[in-house]
Amino acid sequence: MKESAFISLQVPENWERGRCVICASGPVERPDSLRSLLRPDDWVIAADGGLRLARRLSLRPSLLVADFDSCRREENSDGIPTAALPVRKDDTDTMAAARIGMERGFRNFLILGGTGGRLDHTVANFAVLAYLCRQGAKAVMADEYGWTTMLFPGRHRVEACPGKKLSLFAYGGIVSGLWVKNVGYPLENAVLTPDFPLGVSNEFQGDAPAEIQFTGGILQVFVSEER
Repeated sequence: MKESAFISLQVPENWERGRCVICASGPVERPDSLRSLLRPDDWVIAADGGLRLARRLSLRPSLLVADFDSCRREENSDGIPTAALPVRKDDTDTMAAARIGMERGFRNFLILGGTGGRLDHTVANFAVLAYLCRQGAKAVMADEYGWTTMLFPGRHRVEACPGKKLSLFAYGGIVSGLWVKNVGYPLENAVLTPDFPLGVSNEFQGDAPAEIQFTGGILQVFVSEER
């Protein structure tokens, strides 16, 4: 059975080099809280209005991907290379940015600004996250309060984050054969369904990483602090 170790975003040093950061256009109230997640060698794509977030983070994107419905062309005053998209299209700007990142050879992604705005946009960005993870990439979406990723069947560890909640949801179907250890509410051979939030607001136990194992489905993991 496949094993993986997923380390908290607070300790990202063991991730492989060469990461694509996608700045989406969701609102971020405390951009300074995201700076510790960034690295000097990140390759940054701004997805339309995410150009504003990139600038608030003092980032100069390597590429702007946009249909210019949430930012104006004049905002690209410093001539960032641009992949202009048609307004009428199947992909969202963030999905288009993710596809470009994959085409450029990246297999490690961090999405910022993917939550907090329109609820349908947040759900659409979860689909982007699922797409990247299904392609075999490491992909995380983070905001000021925590992060989320998708896991596939196997054994996984989530590093303990004291004071934060661990939530697990079935994404797009049933998750079966789920075991969760080193948490306040352990599970043994459980089944998660999309219509019952059994896995919400679990608790880490001390410094021990949460151990997750399951045999079927896609598991969406959230680590979040209280607002």
